[in-house]
Amino acid sequence: MQRPDGSWDPFDDHVIDFALARLRQGERVALVTLFAIDGASPSPLGAQMAVTAGGESVGYLSGGCLERAVIAEAQEAMQAGANRLVRYGKGSRYLDIQLPCGSAIDLYFDVSVTSAALARIERPYRARRESTVEIGPAPGEKGPVLRRHYRPQTRLLVAGTGAAAVQLLLLGRVSGFEPQLLSPDAPTRAACEREGISARSIPSTGAARDFVADAYTAFVLMFHDHDWEHDFLTAALASEAFYLGAQGSRSVHAARRQRLLAAGHSAAQVARLRGPAGLFHGGKSAYAIAASILAEIMEAEQRRFPSLVSLASSPVARRYSAARAADGAVRP
Repeated sequence: MQRPDGSWDPFDDHVIDFALARLRQGERVALVTLFAIDGASPSPLGAQMAVTAGGESVGYLSGGCLERAVIAEAQEAMQAGANRLVRYGKGSRYLDIQLPCGSAIDLYFDVSVTSAALARIERPYRARRESTVEIGPAPGEKGPVLRRHYRPQTRLLVAGTGAAAVQLLLLGRVSGFEPQLLSPDAPTRAACEREGISARSIPSTGAARDFVADAYTAFVLMFHDHDWEHDFLTAALASEAFYLGAQGSRSVHAARRQRLLAAGHSAAQVARLRGPAGLFHGGKSAYAIAASILAEIMEAEQRRFPSLVSLASSPVARRYSAARAADGAVRP
């Protein structure tokens, strides 16, 4: 995603806005997709890089051992004006480019991508809707087709106060989340605003009526005064958020669960709530608490959205899927 100062993070997972901006400026762009994996890979199937004819790039496809070669290949493909599928590593025609893990990856270089096609991805992304694009040979041509799913940026919504809430939002932003704070505490809001994180004042528990969390949202309650929690918990349990967590001790969480059950929430609803939030407990520093909660959120996200891609259901693609899965090349 583009930064507030107009630059891009070269190692961002989302490259479409960069590619679209460069195309609209009249530059040529190649969209490079991790198309198949033979063995192991540090990046998931469907990972992408966008490369301009001048060699500027956003995104990554390996642990750093391949990106320069990818940029050079993309520039060559743009000059030739033809899409191509290129293997790197085991079995590649590039004998001088080997992957340290002894595996191989196939990359699809699309140099025919248009601004209209990228806008059809970016518009729903900005509107927090998922879209799907088929990547591979043009209609009528032979070859496997990969369905690449573009999901909205994961939102990290924290309602609460204090240092741990601020650190969680800062860590979340560095990790690619869209961070937002809801807080009645002016110093907590000010600490976030100084870092450029959206912070909204909530003057009373009635603010929970304005709570919105879609399926791509992780919501965490971090109030020390647990009287603030009830209305937010009720709204959160009615939402589609893929992760719901609340800070506090085990005894606090047990009492929280009992209050929710007594209020008429089902056991299945209450079971959605992680508490005490975090993968590991006992850490007292704001940094440790934030890291623990973010790790749990990322684990939940990986379970909820396990893959970026699926193979298109053409006969050619099905044969390709079966052949590659047999030798371990395609790992959803």
